[in-house]
Amino acid sequence: MLGFGRTYTTPFKEKIPASVDDFFRRVSIFKRFNRFFGRFVYAEITLRNSQKIEQITHKHQKILWIQWVDSYLGDSLMDLSGRLLLKGRRIDLLTQKNIAKIYQNDEIFTKIFSNPNACSNDYDLIIIGSYRQREIKVMPKYLLSIPHVSLYGYYNVDDFNRLYFSFYRFNQLLSNSYDSHYLSHVARPTLPITLKDKNLVNAFHFPDNFITIVVGGANKERIFQKWHEVIDQLIHQKISKYIVLVGLQNAKQEAKSMAGKYPNNIINMVGKCSFNQTAEVIKKSIMLICADGGLLHAANAVGTPVIGLFYYIDPLVRLININPSYGLVDKNNINNIETHDIVSKTRLLKETLKNGQ
Repeated sequence: MLGFGRTYTTPFKEKIPASVDDFFRRVSIFKRFNRFFGRFVYAEITLRNSQKIEQITHKHQKILWIQWVDSYLGDSLMDLSGRLLLKGRRIDLLTQKNIAKIYQNDEIFTKIFSNPNACSNDYDLIIIGSYRQREIKVMPKYLLSIPHVSLYGYYNVDDFNRLYFSFYRFNQLLSNSYDSHYLSHVARPTLPITLKDKNLVNAFHFPDNFITIVVGGANKERIFQKWHEVIDQLIHQKISKYIVLVGLQNAKQEAKSMAGKYPNNIINMVGKCSFNQTAEVIKKSIMLICADGGLLHAANAVGTPVIGLFYYIDPLVRLININPSYGLVDKNNINNIETHDIVSKTRLLKETLKNGQ
């Protein structure tokens, strides 16, 4: 009656990679229903004056997209990817400051706000990321009477391919204007890189045919600690002569140590570039090797093939069809992934790219 099935079934006909069975095993039905019911009641009351629409039409030309809860850069690249299907409309974005920074000079978002009260009230439509209370609470009262649609609604599965969800959901809202097979082979994130950022990266004069490796990370469970072994093998087996290291500040010492061991082979860029500038570095490389994180999605955005390392989750919820990739996963600890498996996949991917497959 309340539509509890919406918490684990998608609103469109296409199938996407999603760990629904695992979600059921880990989260009891009582907890799932209690969470859903709280969100349902809050959304119904708070948005009672906002018409929930079923289709985005030509009359919806001025749109505000609210993405507030999921503040990871990678999640935002997946969630907001479907905006490509809305090109031609005026779309503003309301999001948190760390997300707002990477979308400056975006070709689709006109204005980007981090202060909810800076938004105007002249929109035809509000796109709400989900019906979670924190997402709705950020909306000023004057926005609560504008018609809305939600990207995820009450969908609550932990691990799923958010990029395909975004594309298929907006295609559905646009009356299935595109063939789903076509979408699955063109869907990718979009990340703006300014000419200034490109020129800054070009100034480093990177060598040809280098591999980029992301060291460190924001999530403890996703930090791979055996990069020195991987680099030893890549260089000794002559799979790659040049390696560029990128990553967060917490990897500076590790990167310094590896670069010191191979001063003629490693270029250490850790902590030296913004997220968008790092994406441009990745774009210049033949492939990216990394643990699951934001820069994996940046590689998908710029079209650089990926060797992805994953803890627990199915790689298919992160990787995309359009970008040649391999995923390696260990259900217990990302550091259980064997060095020789990473090196083997790197060699295989390099040969595949060389042969144009």
